[in-house]
Amino acid sequence: MPSPFELASNVTLFIRSRWKPTINGQTPNSTSDRVQIIDDAKRFTPNLSDYISAWGLRDAGFDYNLVAVFGSQSTGKSTLLNQLFGTNFDVMNESKRQQTTKGVWMCRARDMNVLVMDVEGTDGHERGENQDFERKASLFSLASSEVLIVNLWEHQVGLYRSANMSLLKTVFEANLGLFGQKSQKSAQRTLLLFVIRDYIGMTPLTNLQATLAADLQRIWDTLSKPAELKDRKLTDYFDLSFTALSHKILSAEKFESDIQMLRGRFTDKSRDDFVFKPAYHRRIPADGVAFYMKGIWEQVQTNKDLDLPTQQELLAQFRCDEVSAGALTEFNDQAKLQKRPIEEGKVINGLGEIMRAWRSQALSRYDREASRYHQGVYKRKRADLTGRLDSTLTFLFLGQLKNLHRDVLMSFKTEVVAGLNVKGYNFADVVSKARARAEARFRDGSREAVITEGDPTWQWKEELQMLQKEILAVAVQLRKDKTINVFNTIVVFLLAIFFCCRRTRL
Repeated sequence: MPSPFELASNVTLFIRSRWKPTINGQTPNSTSDRVQIIDDAKRFTPNLSDYISAWGLRDAGFDYNLVAVFGSQSTGKSTLLNQLFGTNFDVMNESKRQQTTKGVWMCRARDMNVLVMDVEGTDGHERGENQDFERKASLFSLASSEVLIVNLWEHQVGLYRSANMSLLKTVFEANLGLFGQKSQKSAQRTLLLFVIRDYIGMTPLTNLQATLAADLQRIWDTLSKPAELKDRKLTDYFDLSFTALSHKILSAEKFESDIQMLRGRFTDKSRDDFVFKPAYHRRIPADGVAFYMKGIWEQVQTNKDLDLPTQQELLAQFRCDEVSAGALTEFNDQAKLQKRPIEEGKVINGLGEIMRAWRSQALSRYDREASRYHQGVYKRKRADLTGRLDSTLTFLFLGQLKNLHRDVLMSFKTEVVAGLNVKGYNFADVVSKARARAEARFRDGSREAVITEGDPTWQWKEELQMLQKEILAVAVQLRKDKTINVFNTIVVFLLAIFFCCRRTRL
């Protein structure tokens, strides 16, 4: 007689074998139904777990695989997946050539424990320059799938944007920031399978492969990597594989043959080029896939580094940088004319007015040419330009203060010495008047050199305080010198009288 535990287990198995989930009042077909897991408004479906159950994969444990496709819009990605895996993703109407796949869709492969993701194509006119979704969807598919099929035409090989190399760079960079450390610890890897479409054979596949591999390596070398991952290599995270398919219409039979050969790489585990290697598996049980993928999407959604500029912002960055560089070059050429006199210790009359004119001209030129572009970029770059202008002007300003300080102090000393040579002088009166004139001259010269009143960058009162201390020190020293001179004069006079009297006695 079976134990209570065995009875409970048998009942559970019986219920699971008979139960099929209903989604929106319908029972999904385990072999054909697909689900939009992320819609074009970036919402993750709450129904993925039910679909995985309907597809018969809930209890598969680790005995399943996950593949996604990446590529430009209208390049036959959905058709490729349908041919390879027996899925039923919507395909493009050739007469309309418009976006077919919106968001991210998933379906189970026919007769295979494989979850297949069809990802919205890149560079579609429907989204225009707003590439936020395609970046995030691409990163999501890269982070969650074991094999990422990169679908591209033969003529796109070697092209940076058409082959989606710029997007791959963004995704690689974000992937490192979000999941790089985790990948480093768990040795998690992903296979990038490049499928070259409409291959006619004029260029050997090995040459196309070398071009793509070199482009990927170049991208990796220029990534902005986290400090702890700066020495990591492309091959630490990704394996690369390449294949080609003949033209679907012009070489239909050869295309079908190529498809069957490629399908074998996904089904025949005995093949050396079998794609689903254990190293690529994310080690997430099938009943946890929905929760896992939702977590990845939430992390991708909240990653601010992914909210990269749109094409308008990129254009604004390029043009604002270009305009800023031109304004800065003209400004620097002007500043050089006054830099040497300052370094030689000269006080330049009207330097403040000159510097303010340079600054105004540079900013006016920038505003005139850059203000028409993206306002956020324009303002940010303007602040950068202002900082660089002020850095050069600060050097001239401080140099002018130092030179003015020294010149005023020398003039003060000269004026006091001259006053002490006037018959009947009053020392305190001479010093007081000279000091007042010296400090007034310094204040006027310093105020004239200020670029922006009230800005702490252009402070001169500390220099004035230092000047006042040195004026006092000079005055004290001059009094000492004058006292010593008077004393010496008296001593000489007394000695002269002494010797005169002595000669008279003799």
